[in-house]
Amino acid sequence: MGEALSLEWNLERIGRAGFIGILRGNEPEALIERGIQLADAGAKVLEVTLDSNDAAMVFTTLKEQLDNDVMLGVGTVMHPPTALPSVAEWGADFALSPVNPDGFIQLAHELDILAVPGAATPGELWEAHTAGAMLVKLYPAATNWSPEMLEKLPRPLRQVHTLPTGGVKSEDVIAWLDAGAFACGLGGSLTIEDADFLSSQILARRGVMR
Repeated sequence: MGEALSLEWNLERIGRAGFIGILRGNEPEALIERGIQLADAGAKVLEVTLDSNDAAMVFTTLKEQLDNDVMLGVGTVMHPPTALPSVAEWGADFALSPVNPDGFIQLAHELDILAVPGAATPGELWEAHTAGAMLVKLYPAATNWSPEMLEKLPRPLRQVHTLPTGGVKSEDVIAWLDAGAFACGLGGSLTIEDADFLSSQILARRGVMR
């Protein structure tokens, strides 16, 4: 019961935030600085991709330096049995993958980490959902998906919580949310100014003044 409640809370926090700021790169210090700046600008959920240089140091440093109201997770999980136990020790609240590796969802949830597998097609979206995913990454969103496509999916698929990621720009987020997306993943194109403005927009949608 406690595990299920924790996963539900992690999911809710992502939905409230409206977007995830993705940290990926080869310069750990620059990623840490960017993470702090994004959080200061209002980003409430950050993802450190495991293909970044010294991802463990980047994650644990941010975990120490950021307030508890900023949620931290990891991305680019390709081999769950190796990656997930490690990131659980770091304190990751969620884990994303561009695909849906065998055993990913079950193992992540056993470790109290919200699993977010990737789906490139409606069929993969449904497979991830029926396998137990509470949130599914639509990837790559810019080429395989669109707000119009999401809006026109059959009703059972529209009820799945989705996270468009990959080529999504900050100015596209509201259109995705209006089409039914739960939240969006934003990478290198997300500027600090974008994060600040987008955070205010999402709060306004919830009727909250910043």
